[in-house]
Amino acid sequence: YDVLVAGGGVVGASVAYHTKLMDPSLRVCVVERDAQYTHASAMLSAGGLRQQFSLPVNIDLSVFGVHFLRALGEELRVSGEAPPDVQFKEQGYLFLASEEGE
Repeated sequence: YDVLVAGGGVVGASVAYHTKLMDPSLRVCVVERDAQYTHASAMLSAGGLRQQFSLPVNIDLSVFGVHFLRALGEELRVSGEAPPDVQFKEQGYLFLASEEGE
């Protein structure tokens, strides 16, 4: 292999995916001890993605993430088959606040 990625969670899978996009000729291997992802934090979490940040770099990352997740099913589609359900559901956030001191 040309590239070895330790961990196939959200970050490791992203590194492997984007490495292949940048150079399809590279042979990439992902090593993951939980091959069924039964204990993976990303699979067990409610997740969340929002764009309410003040730093431009954080806003850019969030916008990229939304666009990426919206298109992920089509990106992962195998020719001649329906796209996989990546279970990305866009919903709003509810922020509760009270007056200072209460």
